[in-house]
Amino acid sequence: MAESAVQRPLRDARRTRAAILAAAQEAFSRTGYLDTGLREITAAAGANPALVSRYFGSKEKLYEAALADLLDARTITTLRRETFGEAVVNILTATVPGQRNPLPMMLLASADPTARAISHRLLMEVFIEPLTRWYGGPRGAAKAACFSALASGLTVYRNLYPLEAFTTDIDAETRRWLAGAFQSLID
Repeated sequence: MAESAVQRPLRDARRTRAAILAAAQEAFSRTGYLDTGLREITAAAGANPALVSRYFGSKEKLYEAALADLLDARTITTLRRETFGEAVVNILTATVPGQRNPLPMMLLASADPTARAISHRLLMEVFIEPLTRWYGGPRGAAKAACFSALASGLTVYRNLYPLEAFTTDIDAETRRWLAGAFQSLID
């Protein structure tokens, strides 16, 4: 009995921290860093606002943890090279519940210098540098930059400033072009 009483708060702490992180990712992706309040995040997480300070230290550190949790080069570097372009387009256009794209969060944070600096540092360390190594060769860095530009552009015009061609179901010809553009970075 005493053992389960000791373990329960730890499980609850992990669950609460994860709920705050998920709520922060959702809020920062929807309203940006500047327009998102900690009370909004903790209310969505069903948590006490004081827990942000306990688990993360500050809004800046919460933003950093939320973005670091989403930015993962392995999402891309584990894809099969033969079907790379198609797989990337599937990832960027998926509407899977609970799956979050870090790009809206980063783009909406760009108005705040501190959040922008955090985004840039994490983008380079956690995504661009590993992607550069994965592409390899003398053009690895340029290919990683091209990938980032294509993915960002699609995200901007699909999520933030929606263009009809990129919302809902993308027509087959546009989808083939996008897949080909991403695939060309491999071939």
